[in-house]
Amino acid sequence: RSPRPRADCNMTISSVRVAAERLRAVGARPTPVLRSDWVDATAGCACYLKAEHLQRTGSFKYRGATNAVAGLDAASAALGVVCHSSGNHGAALAAAAAERGVPCCVVVPRTTPGAKIDNMRRYGARVVLCEPTQSARSETAAAEAAAMGGAAFVHPYDDAAVLAGQGTIGLELAEELPQLDAVLVPVSGGGMVGGIAVALHALRPGVRVIAVEPKGKGLGRCLALSQRVLDPEAANGALDTIADAIRTKCLGPTPWAAASQLLDPAVLSVDDDQIRAAMRIALLELKQVVEPAGALTLAALLSPAFKQLREEHQLRHVAAIVCGGNIDLETLFLHVRTGP
Repeated sequence: RSPRPRADCNMTISSVRVAAERLRAVGARPTPVLRSDWVDATAGCACYLKAEHLQRTGSFKYRGATNAVAGLDAASAALGVVCHSSGNHGAALAAAAAERGVPCCVVVPRTTPGAKIDNMRRYGARVVLCEPTQSARSETAAAEAAAMGGAAFVHPYDDAAVLAGQGTIGLELAEELPQLDAVLVPVSGGGMVGGIAVALHALRPGVRVIAVEPKGKGLGRCLALSQRVLDPEAANGALDTIADAIRTKCLGPTPWAAASQLLDPAVLSVDDDQIRAAMRIALLELKQVVEPAGALTLAALLSPAFKQLREEHQLRHVAAIVCGGNIDLETLFLHVRTGP
């Protein structure tokens, strides 16, 4: 693997261990690892599907949000918390805020699926809609935080406490699956992939951390050029993908600092048809309902690109993060009924 310029991630394995203790304190348990003979045979290796869609609030985001809220001092927490989110981080922050007894406001793009908005409100969030651009999300969240008297802003991925929380997935993988050769991680803003990379680099440095992206993101080129943002103007928009939870085009500065150092240079890209097919396989073979983003790594495991990577690096034991399961029935039926 070619060396890349170092950057300051401001996060260590100690931070991940602290996050794990905070999660245990609120009763969160490690998520299960699912197996399937069919998936193993089709992928050509032993596959371990880390079921983050079975985490509280239906996604891995609960980990980072809980760690961030738990780390606030009493005075800051009392003013409440604010975030912008495509849905899953918002629900997670609302749940974490409710557990601490503080108010929560979530700014979401107006294109957010209704099931995810309902999920946020169910956990107690006040939901504010905005235009589906990064600038609109940031500006609206800042205005809401000010209106609440200075509420703490918890970024969905560009926050060291959030990264440390997501890194507890890597901690669990290292403890449960010491035989791993690689782990496939869905990527959007980079909080999960960055946190997992830091944890596994410290505990199992031989494990390859391989990002999986929706087609068109271009993370592989960013890594090759050591450049976080290739097109600043386009970065304000959203990826055109059915995976609504992972439409962010660029990694945030904080996760990029980890990713640019620690990720495998190979990035697997999957298109919408591959995602739909993986959702059907999750339903039929695993008996699990997952949202499109949650099917991303399963789609990658079954792809020709993974076969080539597996053969090139002799990958025999591979984990894949199933990141979320928040989807309404109509959208689920639409996706599993269509496609190749």
